Amino acid sequence: MKKRISAFGLLISALSFAQVGINTTNPQTILHVDGAKDNAATGAPTAAQQLNDFVVTSAGNVGIGTITPQKKLDINANNASLRITNLPEQISNDQDFLTINNVNGDVVAARYVYTTSITIPAGTNGTVTIPSSATIPNGMLVIKSNNTCGVNMITNFIYSDISLGYATAIAGSVVGSSSIAPIPGGGGGSGVWSVKFAGMATCGTGNSTQFDYTVSKPTASSYLIVNNGNVERTYSLTIFRL
Repeated sequence: MKKRISAFGLLISALSFAQVGINTTNPQTILHVDGAKDNAATGAPTAAQQLNDFVVTSAGNVGIGTITPQKKLDINANNASLRITNLPEQISNDQDFLTINNVNGDVVAARYVYTTSITIPAGTNGTVTIPSSATIPNGMLVIKSNNTCGVNMITNFIYSDISLGYATAIAGSVVGSSSIAPIPGGGGGSGVWSVKFAGMATCGTGNSTQFDYTVSKPTASSYLIVNNGNVERTYSLTIFRL
């Protein structure tokens, strides 16, 4: 009978405090593990003592090295690195990178790369719109294409908001040339860039103009491409955060 009363008393005690301590008789949260068993019997553990603690709060926040986690996962790494092994490799058209705020330690996902494509018939134009989920206000724009003869065309631009600046272009062994003209009808931005590849070898139905095109940035999230070649062309656009 005495054992039953003792067990009942322990149950009532646990329910009353609603806290579980492992290696400590002085839990500070719903679940509190004192890894080194160095916390005091009363009061909150010191900052040094917390470094080996693991807690789960009533809000569902998990703390490692801290007993007062402010986020879903709050780690005091104590100037040590974190280790994650056996992550799967991923290569996709768009990528998010984890970035850390050195002031408050917050880790968030930031978009650094986004790729899309568009197919435009000869002599016509097409607009590529970057979705809001992939918005990168300033960075590098890379436009690529290729033909059936294995020649790759690549052009690099630097952009910021609606401004667009040409950098380099090449198609196979042919170095591209560029010129800029005002946007028809006015408007903002830095104008319309015309990119040409003089002396480009004929390939199939594609003549020397096959990779020629113009590009402009009518809005902060869109690109207007005009295919000035004589064949339909698929353009791949990639933006990178700088």
